[in-house]
Amino acid sequence: MNWSDWQAELLERIADPSLSAEAAPALNPAGLAVYRNNYRVGLIDTLAFIYPVCRQLVGEDFFTGLARVFIGGHPSLSGNLHLYGAAFGDFVAGFEHARELPYLADVARLEWRVHRAYYAADAAPADSAALAAFPQQCWGELKLRPLPDVAALLSPWPAASIWLAHQRQPVELNVDLHSQPEAMLIYRLQGRAQVEIVGAGLAALLQAFRNGATLEAAVEQALAAEAGFDLQAGLLRLFQQRLIQNIEL
Repeated sequence: MNWSDWQAELLERIADPSLSAEAAPALNPAGLAVYRNNYRVGLIDTLAFIYPVCRQLVGEDFFTGLARVFIGGHPSLSGNLHLYGAAFGDFVAGFEHARELPYLADVARLEWRVHRAYYAADAAPADSAALAAFPQQCWGELKLRPLPDVAALLSPWPAASIWLAHQRQPVELNVDLHSQPEAMLIYRLQGRAQVEIVGAGLAALLQAFRNGATLEAAVEQALAAEAGFDLQAGLLRLFQQRLIQNIEL
């Protein structure tokens, strides 16, 4: 076995505990156990760092158990741990023992967007005057690309209110869990991730832009989410808050 094959074998068996060291003579079982433990502990710590509100909501022991199950089915695919854990919210949504906390999955999805907003690449925002470079008859075909740190989320639960309550010390979770659905805007301002509760139309518009939709298609999605959505006010807000990176036809 050459060095590259040995490394590949080691990484595979660290990530998959169902594979025994005995089947690979070049690997020491005791050493492999140490690597596996360090691997799991490192990923659990990573998830705890990315999802602190979820951890506070369910408690340390439950979160550790939840993280262990997640790690078992979602090995790390990158040396950059800031990229690990994207699927955690979807995993929580299908986790049987979290069914009594139906809002937990969207809190996790929000925390992932907050995490990515903080670590997103810097980029210069576009000015609203850039729209004037395009004839108005072409505006429906325009694509407005948000900055890398900008995201939106629509939730049937008060996920943003729960997250915001945990940003204050001491935490006072006076949130009606059966209140109205919330739409939220996530972005970075002066080096800090921000979460704002916004109208469903604006969140749907920005989400459509993030998915590559044209302005015409994005407006349709915004109106479907909020019948009285004001496009002019929505676009003005996005440009005033400097959340759009560029515009292209």
